Amino acid sequence: MTNDIKLLHASWLDDREKLKELTYWLRVLNRPNGWHYDLDHIWILNELENAGIRPGSTIIDAGAGQGIMQYLLAARGYNVISLDFSPRTPPARSRGIFDIRGEGDAEIGYQHPYMKFINYGTGQPGSLVKRLSFKKLKKIPELPGRAIRRLVSYGWYFRERFMGNHSNYGKISYVRAPFHDVPLQTEIADAVISVSAIEHADIGLFDKNISELTRLLKSGAPLLLTTSATTSTGNTYDEKVSGWCFSRSAIAAFFPNSEIEFDAEGCARSLLNSSTFISRIDPYYYLDEGSFCYRKHLDAFPYLPIAVRIVK
Repeated sequence: MTNDIKLLHASWLDDREKLKELTYWLRVLNRPNGWHYDLDHIWILNELENAGIRPGSTIIDAGAGQGIMQYLLAARGYNVISLDFSPRTPPARSRGIFDIRGEGDAEIGYQHPYMKFINYGTGQPGSLVKRLSFKKLKKIPELPGRAIRRLVSYGWYFRERFMGNHSNYGKISYVRAPFHDVPLQTEIADAVISVSAIEHADIGLFDKNISELTRLLKSGAPLLLTTSATTSTGNTYDEKVSGWCFSRSAIAAFFPNSEIEFDAEGCARSLLNSSTFISRIDPYYYLDEGSFCYRKHLDAFPYLPIAVRIVK
């Protein structure tokens, strides 16, 4: 296997076509997006294209939750196995657009604290948004804009549902399981992707998680995952998002014989200086008093996005 690891700089946002594609599906499904997820998504889409993975291929989205990537991939014609250990039901906005199968709320013999931290049952944003009480929201001037955006998003949804051509869309299959014990056959996937999910899994099972996800890949297929990196000498735990931030030394240990690009200062500077990046941070971060960019005051990040490419 070959490993390639890099921090994600703002230059990924120069791909305006993919940014437009992401924006479309976020509007159709009325989904919030993690502050760095544009970078994650565009990097993964580019890697899939570079690997020559064509529509009709099977892609596993590991830790998919209700994230936008599985829907974007299905819209591109990929058949997506949507894997997550938390119980889920298909979001309301997916109806009439995507063919979603499987048992996302099946019982499994495994428990993890993150299952209680996040809520996917209704297809609505999880606990980060729930921390914003209505009382607080009433005082925030951005609230009218949020309401307007929500109303406008219905127009995008209805247009896609009733006027879109879904004949070439791939299927989405829900599988509920932890990363370390996936009930799927070996070498089933043309690619495995994971958007900022592995940091929420059991860190004591990290090697097993990677081994199991790699087992699912066909020979020569890529595992493309993004996660959180810290500039600290050791791993740190972010209580706010209930996830780990991995140090450079830990990443090197988890993925030996890797080429690692870790210019943390350059990465942070590129994000802070990018008007595109700043403009696309979801407003709910600005409304949260505990956020790193509350009321749009942004001068540092709690962690940095990092991408890992493993080719089996």
